[in-house]
Amino acid sequence: MAIKKTKKNSKTTTKKSTSKKTARKLVLKKTPSKKRSVVKKIRQPSYLGEEAFLATIEPYKLNKKEKYMSAKQKKHFLKILERWKQLLQLEQSRTADKIQNNSNHFADDSDRATHEEGFTLEIKTRERERKLLTKIDRSIKGLSNHDYGFCLNPNCGVEIGIRRLEARPTASLCIDCKTLEEITEKQQYG
Repeated sequence: MAIKKTKKNSKTTTKKSTSKKTARKLVLKKTPSKKRSVVKKIRQPSYLGEEAFLATIEPYKLNKKEKYMSAKQKKHFLKILERWKQLLQLEQSRTADKIQNNSNHFADDSDRATHEEGFTLEIKTRERERKLLTKIDRSIKGLSNHDYGFCLNPNCGVEIGIRRLEARPTASLCIDCKTLEEITEKQQYG
């Protein structure tokens, strides 16, 4: 590397000349690269979990002229709700089979306790999902009754919104009514 000295405003500064490597990098940066469309195959397990499932929802492409809760939008949400319901039911049946077919005999009491604790946690998770299945069924029924997508609070009735429904497909209250409900619950129960 060669060092050049130059005079600027009566001050001497040193500059390093570019080496071959940095010159190559500059040339590479200047040439436009071709963009490749890479299709990633995501292997989805049978049950993803609630957050992971909701993250897989493909956002609905809104049209400015499209009416809220049009047939196309209803079809989009029906597809989401039915897929979610199938995944939850599949996991419910797997858990039931796993519990029925499991007849392990443990020599140590602590091993048995650990095993039973795992089953207890799994059963609690499935109970929560059973309640979620009820909400999903209610939402599917609301789609056929034309109630889905609108706040069920009798004093409100406004649109819930496409993005909120994609984040929480079983939402039955608009964000304002849900916030008020949470504040009331917090005041009552602490």
